[in-house]
Amino acid sequence: MGKLLASGLAVVGLVGCITTDQPETSSTAGRTFEDFQASIYREPGTDTYVLDFDTVIRGDEALRAYFSQFQDGALAIMTTTVGGADVKWDAATRKNLTYCIGAGFGANKPLVVAAMAAASDAGWEKFADVNYIYVPAQDANCTAANASVMFDVNQVNANGAYLARSFFPNDLRANRNVLIDPTSFNPAMTGNIPLANILGHELGHTLGFRHEHIRADQGRAVTCPEDNLYRGVTAYDVVSVMHYPQCGSPGNLLTFSPNDRSGVALIYGPPVANVAPMAQVSAPTDGATVPPSFTVEGSVIDTDLTKAELLVDGTTYQTITKAPFQFAVTNLATGAHTLTIKGTDSAGLTGAQMINVTVTKTGSGAGAGAGGADGAGAGDGEPTNEVVGGCNAGGSSSWLFGLGLAGAMLLRRKRS
Repeated sequence: MGKLLASGLAVVGLVGCITTDQPETSSTAGRTFEDFQASIYREPGTDTYVLDFDTVIRGDEALRAYFSQFQDGALAIMTTTVGGADVKWDAATRKNLTYCIGAGFGANKPLVVAAMAAASDAGWEKFADVNYIYVPAQDANCTAANASVMFDVNQVNANGAYLARSFFPNDLRANRNVLIDPTSFNPAMTGNIPLANILGHELGHTLGFRHEHIRADQGRAVTCPEDNLYRGVTAYDVVSVMHYPQCGSPGNLLTFSPNDRSGVALIYGPPVANVAPMAQVSAPTDGATVPPSFTVEGSVIDTDLTKAELLVDGTTYQTITKAPFQFAVTNLATGAHTLTIKGTDSAGLTGAQMINVTVTKTGSGAGAGAGGADGAGAGDGEPTNEVVGGCNAGGSSSWLFGLGLAGAMLLRRKRS
């Protein structure tokens, strides 16, 4: 019996993958509704069901409707019905997406504050005329009942059943929350995908965007179908922040893509003022141990980018003017180093991200190189294209990601 992480980040630990029983639900053929309902994970004490890679459905009637209409199916916006209106914020609300952050995170709260800022201020807001606003004054009363903010960000003890989940713009205030399980703070449990990237995906859902991998126009069979309540905004984008790695995008670390930028601008309009480039380091991971020679990979997104630079310990090491942004480092001295990818646009505005690594002469290191710009990477922990990926019989670990219909959530499951 294989252990599967369908719609979750790989759970990589000393004892292997940690999973909860969650049957395969990508097909309802030949099943009664009662059998289907009994197979779905239900959050304790609620009427909230979670299925198909973090799809959140509230109430028995909604679950029955989902069961009845299920069908196979770069950014895809949610629609109210098949061929219906886009689910998105109105012109006024999109500039006032206020939120609070609860005290339940304890010592991890600064990490959540920083990750939310990276996903919003330094994320979606760089691409579109939207504005997320953190309101610390509401943190003392940061619950789903707080109508002074549009949504709340809180810790939830899901016992590892999921890492995080969120909501769509048409959800009621009581359901507009971003919930984060403590496992999200453990790189071994997230496959080294940063919390900021997880929340970048989650905030994509809060803007109305669906999973990219459910699109029928991707030129291949849909391996992770959900439903067809979506409208394609851009061309299909295999490396979108909204695309699960295990659903045809191996190596996707949930960094933003150029199509993410153009797609959200088509829905909400471009930023009012020119913004600095977005720079993200995808490999190695922050804190990784690497050999003296390795590859630094990243993404730099901007409409008028002039150059992307790799800085090693603050000094320019290599300059590239166009994608793919892959920098070859050779014979770096052993010890601790900082690596920075920096983008510069025609107006002189810059954006950068820095990570720390330790160079050692022994071993290949963790995170020293991943997939290329097309998402087709290789190396330890590479997931398969299957919807169910996960830990194989040989004991090597894989990570999978997922987020869903009424709230993005990472759900681990296993199938016989």
